[in-house]
Amino acid sequence: MAKAYDFPVTFTCRHDNCDEVFKQSAIEQVLKLSRYHSHIIDADITINGKKPSTRVEIVVRVPGVIITAAHDDFHRTVALDAAIEKAKIQIKKLKEKIAEHWGPSTGSPSVAESGNI
Repeated sequence: MAKAYDFPVTFTCRHDNCDEVFKQSAIEQVLKLSRYHSHIIDADITINGKKPSTRVEIVVRVPGVIITAAHDDFHRTVALDAAIEKAKIQIKKLKEKIAEHWGPSTGSPSVAESGNI
């Protein structure tokens, strides 16, 4: 049975050897981003291990928006955690912006309120 937060996640590791445990951990962490926005289309994780530091880039696609978060660090797990935190903040801001745009459901204004009597 598919989970509520299943969406395709692509994992790419360049110039570094990423083991299966790290890969699965990274994918699980990115899948948890659906807690903050339920309409995520897909995500890409790119680990670029050019020495001396590692760059982690996460691209999350939601309808109408592409969210990109990246972080450089000497430890790839620290870089991954920071990039996920950045993506989470951007997703929360997007969700907040959508909620402000639509506002509370108040219905249509009455004829007397609009001044067209």
